[in-house]
Amino acid sequence: MEKIIGINQRISINVMEMAIKACLDGSFTPEYAADLAAGEYQGANRINKARSIIGKLTQRNPLYPFIEEHKQEYLTSIKYTGDRAIIYAALINAAYGFGYDAMVILGKFFHVQEQVFTGLIMNHMSLMYASNRSLSNGLYCIMPMYIEAGLISRKKVGVYTKKDNSIVTSFARDLYIKSFFVNNPMLEESNHDYADHPYFEFI
Repeated sequence: MEKIIGINQRISINVMEMAIKACLDGSFTPEYAADLAAGEYQGANRINKARSIIGKLTQRNPLYPFIEEHKQEYLTSIKYTGDRAIIYAALINAAYGFGYDAMVILGKFFHVQEQVFTGLIMNHMSLMYASNRSLSNGLYCIMPMYIEAGLISRKKVGVYTKKDNSIVTSFARDLYIKSFFVNNPMLEESNHDYADHPYFEFI
């Protein structure tokens, strides 16, 4: 089965945060999502696409029920820089398998080197996704989101480094782990032998 990139527009982390807050307050509506999207993009088509992406990243995210169930823990966790970074990375990766695959590649190379180049990511992603404009567009959507979240840094164009974050709360760690199992539904969550997987390089 061919893998689908899915995301073709960047959504800021601040917009994700406002959308989740509205979800938790019970005030999230398609109209509110459209208002948020209009703050990011112009043109009805782009706003409509962004509105759909916002919904998928937040209210329709596989991780959202866990956030809703642990509302206060979520609100506490996002106050910490490192926790915030992996919480929003987890949400991106649970919504879009493309993000998960990119994170696995980043983790694999950050384990052995300090810098990762765009070309290296592109080469490995093209083995899973067709090497075309959609692939580079997808990366240009999610990489800035990881940067804004505080997970990675871009020292110069096309060169990324991993932020040295510390994780304070168990909630943030648990949410990130859950995003791994969203992308690996055949694995058993009760089995804890996955710690060496490249995806966990960030926690």
